[in-house]
Amino acid sequence: MAVTLHRMVQDAAMHRPDGAAVRCDSEGLTWSELARRSNGVARALLDTGVGRGDRVAVLLGKSLKVPAAFYGVLAAGAALVPIDPKSPPSQVERIVRATGVTRIVTEPERSRSVLQLATACPELSHVLGVEGLDGSSPSVIPWSAVDDMASDDPPRVEVGGLDTSYIQHTSGSTGEPKLIRHTHASAMAFAEWATDEYQLTAADRLSNHSSHHTCFATFDYFAAARAAATTVILTPAAMFLPASLAELVERERITVWYSVPTALVQLLLRGNLQQRDLSALRWVLFAGETFPEKHLRALRALLPNARFSHVYGSTEVNVCTYYHLPMAGDAPAPLPIGRPCSNSRALVVDADGHPVEAGDTGELLIEGSSVMSGYWGDPERNRQALIRRPEPGGFESTWFCTGDRVQTLEDGSLAFSGRADLQVKVRGHRVELEEVEKALIGIEHVHEAAVFALPDDEGSSAIHAAVVIDPGSGLDQKDLARGLRKSLPPYAVPVAIEIVMMLPRTPTGKIDRKQLVAEYTEGTSDHD
Repeated sequence: MAVTLHRMVQDAAMHRPDGAAVRCDSEGLTWSELARRSNGVARALLDTGVGRGDRVAVLLGKSLKVPAAFYGVLAAGAALVPIDPKSPPSQVERIVRATGVTRIVTEPERSRSVLQLATACPELSHVLGVEGLDGSSPSVIPWSAVDDMASDDPPRVEVGGLDTSYIQHTSGSTGEPKLIRHTHASAMAFAEWATDEYQLTAADRLSNHSSHHTCFATFDYFAAARAAATTVILTPAAMFLPASLAELVERERITVWYSVPTALVQLLLRGNLQQRDLSALRWVLFAGETFPEKHLRALRALLPNARFSHVYGSTEVNVCTYYHLPMAGDAPAPLPIGRPCSNSRALVVDADGHPVEAGDTGELLIEGSSVMSGYWGDPERNRQALIRRPEPGGFESTWFCTGDRVQTLEDGSLAFSGRADLQVKVRGHRVELEEVEKALIGIEHVHEAAVFALPDDEGSSAIHAAVVIDPGSGLDQKDLARGLRKSLPPYAVPVAIEIVMMLPRTPTGKIDRKQLVAEYTEGTSDHD
């Protein structure tokens, strides 16, 4: 059995060489072709002198090059640093500097930005994937040369389970991005759990909806590789129109879908799903945000033969709890985040670190084999997030402090109660911003809502909201505020509700609250 991520590709190429490994824009690679290409990337990197544990960045748009680059970096014994191609240059530079990246795999259309990056980061010695850059540094290797190194034989590089597999950066939607280090062992633990729990086989076709730098992609690529299944990469062009995306899901016979609820809501509202044959879709996984109850109920009615799962976790832990919705009947509202995965343990503690009684709310701690090894280059954050707790027998275990507040239900499953950073004080009253969002989405003709707080002139917080509504509904701000007063106390009703065409998104599709607050702050200051 494979103990490293790249070994899974070699295993799949050996047992299913002609099976489809990855699809993108009606093109594809078999497992033998993907193995050859990734071996070529590995050999090209080794020729540059890359060493075990060196960090190599991958800065690519969605294409067949992504999995070849991923597995090639890992096969060279290096640590993968996937970077969001939409990141501003300043953030790319920060990630490169912070992780000590010395080599980068990219594409010709990014030549200019990579040259600017190399000027700012002289430690960047080699660039794979561009035809040429002005000057002698960094050295470049075009994709044509990389392809010439393709080989059936993987390089012989010693890599173990405790070696760094990848360092992911968060989107920074609610704060400064973090650099999260996973080992081959922690990533494999997640891939093994996901493959077993969702019964993935070589016949499955998984959708890759999110950007390749996110934790969603670890399921789309690594769990698929363990099962020798097919990953169907959804490009921005394919996702631009929900109706076109629904047609692609039908045409590619997607069997397992995994995304934030927002992507599914867009398919529901604008994808004309009633006209599509989605009978191949057997499992729908969603995570990252609350799935509005009315939309979830409507989607389940359109896909009566598909199973639905609410999965919970952060980049630090991959997925740590899950809840399978019942095949028949209504799901509980709100949805639980379920029970710990078979590779994890959960503990709910109070502010002093003591376990709480069943029914009480506390912070969720997670221990298990899929938990990250730590934040890269940030010992202070590691001390805060990774704590040691005594175990029976006199030894200690490391637990990750999620920062999420949960409640243990009667059946032993967990219910999400919010995050500390989404809880504010308004004139002495504690307000859960997520509860305000739920109330807004509960109003007829409201499709989406984002609620945030800004400091007011009295040293308290003022709640603001941005909502997307049905254009033909005729709703205005007064109607929305009136609807909220039916379910919320007066202090929880936003002082301002703005109706917008769309909400800003992170690469995973979550609402980008940081950008929303920045846009609102800039907009109000323009009028000062």
